[in-house]
Amino acid sequence: MPVLPLPIHCYDEAGIIRPPRWLYWFLILNSVDWVIFLFAVASRRHTTQLLEMFYPEKTLLWSKLAVTLPFIIVALLLGNRERLWKKTSIKWWRYMPAVMWTGIGASLIVVGGQLQALDWRFQPLLAAQIVSLMVLGVLIARSRHLRLMLADWQK
Repeated sequence: MPVLPLPIHCYDEAGIIRPPRWLYWFLILNSVDWVIFLFAVASRRHTTQLLEMFYPEKTLLWSKLAVTLPFIIVALLLGNRERLWKKTSIKWWRYMPAVMWTGIGASLIVVGGQLQALDWRFQPLLAAQIVSLMVLGVLIARSRHLRLMLADWQK
């Protein structure tokens, strides 16, 4: 009887390795700008006030939305993986780590620009973003679950 490399809860009904839950949480956490944007747009009366509270400069909002777009793309691909396997000939899962690294790098550049504009004063939210991006990077680089998942998806 073969031994599974991961616990049984890491597999779906077809025996294919599912993405780790921490990946979804970190993708959402690092896409918090999209969440804020969607909540602000959903409250029609206070949209501009909410956006100005979190993003005093409009260019900051658009740049943060642009650099976190790779995280949204990866989350959408992961959520629709079964449908995409059936309908596409492109091996999209090969590019997921590169897309996530692009999002991490671009987000760190924008956060660094924010810190530079603040004369490198400590800001808890920016510090939390940096820590979250770095932890995501370490997890992507060292996760056995992620490596096994991508290898399983290539079969």
